Amino acid sequence: MGRFTDDLAQLRSHIDSTREDRLSEQNARIFSVKAQISDFAATRVSNGIQDANARAAFVNNNANDVNRLVNSFHHFRQVFGRQGREERAAFVNDLSKNTLDLLTGFNVDHKNAAERDAKARADFVSVNKSSVGAYINEAAQDRAGAHAAFFGTGAAKKKKKKKNI
Repeated sequence: MGRFTDDLAQLRSHIDSTREDRLSEQNARIFSVKAQISDFAATRVSNGIQDANARAAFVNNNANDVNRLVNSFHHFRQVFGRQGREERAAFVNDLSKNTLDLLTGFNVDHKNAAERDAKARADFVSVNKSSVGAYINEAAQDRAGAHAAFFGTGAAKKKKKKKNI
């Protein structure tokens, strides 16, 4: 009876060490996924700050351009106030063309910046999505392997048959 109990004790110690190894690997994977999620959140915040800074710079540049335009308009208004009606009409036409060109330039710059930033964000999310998906699939395979190791492959097949019915 002594050898039998020794063998059972040795078997129990092997099962316990295997379980501990599996749990430590699983905890390491969980820590890795948490770290990736944390990195993703930090990068998202960083990108948000960069986007906010880019928008602020864009608005600041537009405000400066508008201020220059207003100052120029004020100066020309004083000068042309003393000139004839025909010259004022020409001034208004030139000013409207310049304003239209400026607005078109603003719109093009804004559209280009929005497309560039949207593509960069989409690429970033796509890369993180595939990484997290791979970790989730790997964890599912590890759980299935552990289930098969503890309960055998026959139990897993019976479970599948019950789900299919």
